[in-house]
Amino acid sequence: MITFRVSVNGTKVCTAGVGPTGVLTIMVRRVAGSPEALLRDGDVSICGLASDRQEFLVWPSRALRVGDEIGIEVLDADTVDPPLKRTPSAESYRATLLRQVRTALGAFAGPMLRDPRRQLATISRSARDLLSRTATAMARRALRPPGARAERAVLVELNSRRVCVAGVPRRGHVMSLITWAGPTRSDVPSHFWFSVGGRDYRTDECLDWSRPALAVGDHLSIRFARSREQDAPARRRGRPLAR
Repeated sequence: MITFRVSVNGTKVCTAGVGPTGVLTIMVRRVAGSPEALLRDGDVSICGLASDRQEFLVWPSRALRVGDEIGIEVLDADTVDPPLKRTPSAESYRATLLRQVRTALGAFAGPMLRDPRRQLATISRSARDLLSRTATAMARRALRPPGARAERAVLVELNSRRVCVAGVPRRGHVMSLITWAGPTRSDVPSHFWFSVGGRDYRTDECLDWSRPALAVGDHLSIRFARSREQDAPARRRGRPLAR
């Protein structure tokens, strides 16, 4: 079966696969100019849908910072790592939301009731850490000389060959999406989908840098960095107005 082996800075995160039929997706997201970017520069998430078992599978995700490198190998393997979560795909959207809310409330309320002093101290430390990061980021931006600004960017390579350097100045996100879709009928072949895109929050434009082809045996490298030079998107399109 088709599997994705994911690593961060050379350390294996997981080998994910859904079997002969289904959908397997990896999303690497880079954020900038939002409160979330003060705590992390982005994340990598791995999920899939096993059609034969009608299950939605989720593997461990990772928060990422500048300097991190994500490696993704496309393999044909017999074994995979067990997912972190399994959810029946037939579960309704409302039931899914209710289950997630109950889980979140239980994770917060349980420790709070058992040891409220310790939990309040943890919340206080987190708030101080967020304020400290905010102040540091503002100070660095103010002291940076004109013309020396290096924007957050994503450096993408396929089989050690450069694909693109993608970035959105100031406010926006860049997303690399790697997907494999297995056939549900014998006359429909399986296929891969790999794209590097994003959105510029200032202009409200959707950006598209590259959509290279993928095959078994390929190796992807996605590195978070700061770069003064970035590739222009191959396509820009405005979001349709709501009616």
